Amino acid sequence: MRILRGLLYLIILIAVVIGGLFVGARYNDGPIAIFPGGPLQAGEWVKAPVEDWSFAAGVQEIQMQLIYQETSRTTWFVVHETKAYIPVSLGFPPGKTWHTAADQDGDAILRIDGKLYPVNLSRVMDEGLASEIDVSNRAKYPPPPGGGSGGRWYFNVESRS
Repeated sequence: MRILRGLLYLIILIAVVIGGLFVGARYNDGPIAIFPGGPLQAGEWVKAPVEDWSFAAGVQEIQMQLIYQETSRTTWFVVHETKAYIPVSLGFPPGKTWHTAADQDGDAILRIDGKLYPVNLSRVMDEGLASEIDVSNRAKYPPPPGGGSGGRWYFNVESRS
């Protein structure tokens, strides 16, 4: 009985810590690891349009916020032939919706190495281009759990004024 009570307390403690991270992240300047965060604020704004994103090819994760949302998230970032793309696994993690919102209105802010970039995200509809980006994506990142069986989208990243 004592072991069960201790286990129950441990489960409650873990739930409180995780819940606290979710709530605390919402008031943070940006996401905390996998927990969505508040709006992106800190950082130097890069106002000049970026034509060549090669400087960020080695960056594993970036922070991204859709302009009309009050939350930001951590996401992957792929550079293919000097152009930038954000990959989205449709099957993992379950329950995410930002990609469908971005498909409707892609105005966003990216934070890369402490700098803020105003961008527009547009879904890649060309299957040939998506296949080429997929090669770059798979070379950089492991497949998501389930092997990405839910499909994948790519968003083209373009600077906006």
